[in-house]
Amino acid sequence: MPGVQLLSYLQLGKETTAGTAVAATRQLYPDGTGIWNLDRMRTRHPSANRGTRSNQTHVTQQGVRLDIPFRTAPDVGVAYDELIYPFSQLDGGVTGTGATADKTWAFTPSQTGANAQESFTIEFGDDIQNYEAAYCQASDFTLSFGVDDLTQLEMNWFGRQSTKSTKTAVAANNAVKIPGHLWTIKFATAQSGLAGASVSANFLVGASLNVQTGLVRRKYNDGNAYFGQTVEALPIGGTLDLKVESTALAVSEFYDKAAADTIDFIRLKATGPVLGGAFYDAQIDLCVSYDDPQVIGEESDGVNLYNVHAELMYDSTWGTSLAPTVVNSLAAIP
Repeated sequence: MPGVQLLSYLQLGKETTAGTAVAATRQLYPDGTGIWNLDRMRTRHPSANRGTRSNQTHVTQQGVRLDIPFRTAPDVGVAYDELIYPFSQLDGGVTGTGATADKTWAFTPSQTGANAQESFTIEFGDDIQNYEAAYCQASDFTLSFGVDDLTQLEMNWFGRQSTKSTKTAVAANNAVKIPGHLWTIKFATAQSGLAGASVSANFLVGASLNVQTGLVRRKYNDGNAYFGQTVEALPIGGTLDLKVESTALAVSEFYDKAAADTIDFIRLKATGPVLGGAFYDAQIDLCVSYDDPQVIGEESDGVNLYNVHAELMYDSTWGTSLAPTVVNSLAAIP
């Protein structure tokens, strides 16, 4: 009997030492196909002229490259408890603090030193076969939401190599998801002004934030087919795309500030149900620079929309370009 989609899964566990595999401890719920892309970097030597019209007679493997393009399913989305996985790829060693059930995670990636991002062992498979990869980290991730959607997460994980193994028994979870309508937006001229700024109401109708972690895999002449280590060699960067209604705020906030090349600060925030002495919460502060917006780029139910594209910027006063904070039910990464 073949394996079936209903019995497919993806689960992971946090490694103590990068590259030393651990048992999975947490289930995630991705769109379950096309997420285990293994390339053994084969060459079949087509240039070996042999005096025949077909040159390929054997195969040589030059290395191993494993990509794991994780994406949540539209009807599943991402949970508050799960946001610590993408954010751990910006800043490692963070734990949830607080004496009651609500735990606060503050991620503050360093702009001047190493961030010691977490690594994971990922298991993937179905009722026929389990596959496993150690030293899994992400090169980038994307959080997106619309008014009537669940918040979605995409992560471009990579792993050291793929091996067949036995599935770890991990309990399922019903972690609290993030409906898109919960997200609000604030603007300020400095990051310090975001806390006191007012929410811009009747305005935002969707957003997509892509963040580049700066992590790259480095392979060496060391006798191994797989990479030896990851290096935080590329910039922490990213883009923010917004859909907003055509209002006076859209003109002053995006058209005018783009024309003047004004650096701006944004807070995206989604507050959920009660948890302990507080609430589930996701907050992302950003420093950005706007491109010229696409004025009346779309319409929705006859209402004109602006499409806005922004790039993350470094602010020397704040000392960073982005800072995510999450309140959830976890004290440590499972």
